[in-house]
Amino acid sequence: MNNFDTPLNRRNTNTWKWDGEGFGVDFPMGTADTDFKMPFEVQKALHDKIDQGILSYCADKSYFLEAFANYQNRHYGLSIKPEEVFPGTSLMAVYKVLLDAFTAPGDGVIIQTPTFGHLYNVPKNNGRMIFENRLLYDRKKGEWTINFPQLEAMVENPRVKMLVICNPGNPTSRGYTREEMQRMYELCNAHDVLVLSDEVHSDVYYDGRKHVSILSVGDEAKHNCILLTSSGKVFSIPGLKTAVTVIPNPRLKAQYEAAAMNARVEIIDLALVGMAAGLNLCDDYISELQQYLQRNKDYAVKFFKENSMDIVLTKPEASYLFWLDFNDWHMNCDQLAELLRKYSIVYSSGSEFGPGNEGFMRMNIACHYEQLQGMCKALKKCYEENIK
Repeated sequence: MNNFDTPLNRRNTNTWKWDGEGFGVDFPMGTADTDFKMPFEVQKALHDKIDQGILSYCADKSYFLEAFANYQNRHYGLSIKPEEVFPGTSLMAVYKVLLDAFTAPGDGVIIQTPTFGHLYNVPKNNGRMIFENRLLYDRKKGEWTINFPQLEAMVENPRVKMLVICNPGNPTSRGYTREEMQRMYELCNAHDVLVLSDEVHSDVYYDGRKHVSILSVGDEAKHNCILLTSSGKVFSIPGLKTAVTVIPNPRLKAQYEAAAMNARVEIIDLALVGMAAGLNLCDDYISELQQYLQRNKDYAVKFFKENSMDIVLTKPEASYLFWLDFNDWHMNCDQLAELLRKYSIVYSSGSEFGPGNEGFMRMNIACHYEQLQGMCKALKKCYEENIK
């Protein structure tokens, strides 16, 4: 039994969340990692590896490949072969290799905004033409949905070679339905557009919802879809910079392997050891974490409903990252950040998630329950003293 309420002092640990952007504040709730101690099984596996006295080059990855494939089958019903799994260091470094493998400068890449900023910036900064398929926002309901008519027009453009999906959505906390995932795949498949699905936050869903992976929408999807994910978030080991790519199509797999070899995509054995321990031994930890975050989510939703504060909270379906609409405060992101910091609060700026997101902020609720309560009270005080 894991006690997620046990205090964990993260100050002076050289962590960006607390000693970087959150230095000197009580509620650093921007950076997307958790404030929970890693599972005992993961920590022990890492200790045992270090106790060998040397961290050498990795000879065999099969134990990890099998652990990952089995985990994906247990949790999401995916039938993945170990030879389809490619671990690497740094999600965004691997993302860059995927772009190089399957697109060229001048090619079009569809990005659905708002999204994790690097998903937008990496192709843009490397000469790809961005086709922005902005999600449709129903402010009254606090919901974001896919603009399918626009997406259909974009995939018909011969310059477009890839669609990048973020599921669950970061920062929108959308968990796409099977129908939505199926339709995106079918539109892309009809026009020979590759689908790359970032599913890093797939382990956390609310209110009985289940994750729908792009590789689960049918056997035919495996011919034109790639999964990009990591277990670093859920097991509190993001600093090991792990990434995993799943490529079932042999032709695409060969293309990626060539690009990865040229880019020297590698991963340290310590990262594989930590992830494998989590994947093999920590299903109970994940279940308990989900329950704890459900409690946090319920509290946050109730608080924002009862204390509107002129903030629209996007309906949270998945992940521990919540999207807040502060536009009724009539401030840009820099002004919001400056004001909130006076009340010891740090969020992630909306401007980090693609164009058109001024007035939004992203809030991380993967913290101790009492900290979430304290932050909500501080936010209400900020509103009452400056906006109301």
